[in-house]
Amino acid sequence: MFRLILLSVVVHIRFFIHSPVVTPLPDNLLLGPLLKEMMDLPTLLLATIYHALVVIQGLRLNYILGNHKLFAHTNFTVAMCYILFTGLLPEWCMITGALIINILIIWLVHLLCQLYHSVKPGAVIFNIGLIAGIAVLLYPPAYLTLLIMLIGILIIRPFRFTQVFTYLIGAMLPLYFLGSYLYLHGAITQLHLYLPKLSWHQPPLREKGTLIGSFALIVICLVGGFSYMQAGMHKLLILARKCWIILFLMLLCFIPAIFTVQNTSWAVALLLMPASAAIAGNLFYYNQQKVLLSVLFWLFIFSAWFYSFNGWQLLQAK
Repeated sequence: MFRLILLSVVVHIRFFIHSPVVTPLPDNLLLGPLLKEMMDLPTLLLATIYHALVVIQGLRLNYILGNHKLFAHTNFTVAMCYILFTGLLPEWCMITGALIINILIIWLVHLLCQLYHSVKPGAVIFNIGLIAGIAVLLYPPAYLTLLIMLIGILIIRPFRFTQVFTYLIGAMLPLYFLGSYLYLHGAITQLHLYLPKLSWHQPPLREKGTLIGSFALIVICLVGGFSYMQAGMHKLLILARKCWIILFLMLLCFIPAIFTVQNTSWAVALLLMPASAAIAGNLFYYNQQKVLLSVLFWLFIFSAWFYSFNGWQLLQAK
C-alpha cells in the first residue's frame, strides 16, 4: 500500500506545484453541486482527496480480482496500472464526476462476481440495478452501465425473466424516487434535465500528441494483457473466465459514452480505467521479461511528467 501511495505521488508530482482542478459537468444537477463546493478547498486537501480516490479504487479493484481468483496469486499489478493510467491525460488528473463514479463501477464488478455463488441472487441483482441506476443519475455519461450490468447478469447466471425484471425494478427505483421528489415540489417537468442528453459529440482536444501518446501506451498494455489473459484462461475457474469476459465487454461498451453525451470532455474515458487496468495487469503479472516491463513502467512515469508540465510547449519554444 505504501508503494502504491508513493507511486500515485510520483505520477502526479505536478500537485506539488499546481492544485488538482475540480471540473463538474455544467448540466450535472446532482453531483455537480458537490464538486462546485470542493473548488474552494485548500490545495493540500484537494491533492489528498485525489490520491485517496485513485489509490483506494486501485486497491479495491485489485482486491476484488484477487479474491475471486482472476489471477493465480496475489499481486498488485492491477492497482499499479490503474494509478499509472490516471496520470496520462490532464483530464484524468482532475477531480471529476467520472473519477467519483468509478467507485460505483468497481463496486458493481464486485457484486457481479458475488452473484455467481449467491444463495439469494434476487437481492444481489436488485442491488446491482439500484447502484447502476444511481450511477447514471449522478453521472449521466455512465448511462451504458445499465446495459453492461444487464449483460453481465445474463453471463453470470442462467437467463430467468424474474431476475431481469428484478434488475429493471432496481435500475428504475432511483429515477422513481427522483421523480417523486420533483413532483412533490412542483418541478416534475424538470425530470429530463437529470437524464443523459445523447447526440454525436467529439470532446475538445488541446494537444493531439498527448491524446495519441497516452492511448498508444494503454493500447500496448491492453494488447499484451489480453494475449496473456487468453493464454492462461484455461487454467482459471468458470467464474474467473466469465468475469474476464464481462470486463472486456465493459471496456468495449464504455467507448461510445465518450462520443455520445453532450458537453463532456476526455474525463469520461476514466470509465474505461477499471476494465483497462484489470486487463493490462495480466501483462505485468505474467510477462517474465523484467527489462521490457521496467522500460514500459518508466515510460508511463516520464510520459505523465511530460504531459503534466506541458512538454509540447517546451519543445516548441526550443
